[in-house]
Amino acid sequence: MEEGFVPSYQNEEERLKIRKDKDRKYKIRMTIVTIISIVVLVTLIFLGYTLINRNYKKYEKFEEKMNIYGFSSVYNNERANTRDKVTKSEAVKMILSGLYNVPQIDGIALPTEETYSNAIWVEYAIKQGILTKEEVNASNADDKVKYQEVLVWLYNIKAKILNIEPETTANFDVKDINSYNTDQRLAIYDLLNSEIITINTKRIKGNQKLYKGKLNELIINFAEKYNTITVGDARININEDKIPSNANMYPYTLASVQKDIYEIDFKNNGKEGFISPIDFYPANKQYYSQIKNYVENYYNYILTVDYNNISTQQIKRKLKKYVLEEFNEDILNRYVEYVKNNHIKLSGKATAQLPCVYFDGENYRVRVKLDIVVDSSDTKENILFYDLEGNTTTYNSNNITIYIDTILNKNDLSETLFIKTGTINSMIVKSSSSIVSKEE
Repeated sequence: MEEGFVPSYQNEEERLKIRKDKDRKYKIRMTIVTIISIVVLVTLIFLGYTLINRNYKKYEKFEEKMNIYGFSSVYNNERANTRDKVTKSEAVKMILSGLYNVPQIDGIALPTEETYSNAIWVEYAIKQGILTKEEVNASNADDKVKYQEVLVWLYNIKAKILNIEPETTANFDVKDINSYNTDQRLAIYDLLNSEIITINTKRIKGNQKLYKGKLNELIINFAEKYNTITVGDARININEDKIPSNANMYPYTLASVQKDIYEIDFKNNGKEGFISPIDFYPANKQYYSQIKNYVENYYNYILTVDYNNISTQQIKRKLKKYVLEEFNEDILNRYVEYVKNNHIKLSGKATAQLPCVYFDGENYRVRVKLDIVVDSSDTKENILFYDLEGNTTTYNSNNITIYIDTILNKNDLSETLFIKTGTINSMIVKSSSSIVSKEE
């Protein structure tokens, strides 16, 4: 064989060897690249999920209050789940429910022939000038709503329904404020200044589809700020020093009620089926105005007695609206005669201690403050209506304050709660030394 000659099979072996080395190195590189890509992708997914989850997490605290205040059940799916998206008509329904503190608007809005989702709520909002027919109608009622739309509607509710002067000064540095029209800017600044928007205040991102977490924040903050969940002009307690030790038993507490009154034990006596005020409230809140009205009117009459003009017929006429059962004529006649014979004249005031309404396992109850002034009386015993029907109760002062958990009952035809007549002293939960005896 000629010197220096390399057989072709040796060249082929060398070529294959080089090729294998290249393939091996390529596979190693590709494996490394793939691993790095997977790590980067997983990291990005993890970071994205973490950031999104962290953003949602900020709003989850409002879910609990939505449940406590009875707003969750108003959502189309009856859940206040932070991550769920919201439709246009659903958003209208939710902010009106927060405004009027009702699960249904039938008693406020006129009927409508429209049949699209939540039509009665939307048509009412249109009539009140909260939004326009172009914004929400039959063709888009089920479309997802944008955050900036709801901000303007809530702003309109404040200005047009509550008649509260907006605060639209640019006190916040909103990075994306130039992305909005004039109405949206006014709404954003007002809701920031009034602390309705409290999370993510630097960048509103109003063009994004609204999820329930953000809507829950708006509804809860609006309801608490403007006391839309209380009855009348009562204000929610925000003073930490006045929060009762058993605050977890109540949906909220009032600034006008002393915390020790909320801390008084409930009437129960070990009966099963007890429903605390916080659990009773969500499904019954629409009746609290009626409860307050009936309780205070009934006891205000009982505490306003004058021997000069009292009569059996007068008592029946004044009180029949507030009680379910018929009055016993003998009881009425006996008390009227007693008042006249002892020249009893009383003045006073009853105040329902809302939201202390509960079910004791047998009866519905509401806590009531009774302020009694004895203007004249020849006796210190049994001066209140129905006192004669129980153990003797002696009143040793002309100015008396007592607290009772009065009994309420209902008929089978409605959810209206009526006063159940009975002795005052059997319902006392906190008395003063002015009363020296009471029925146990």
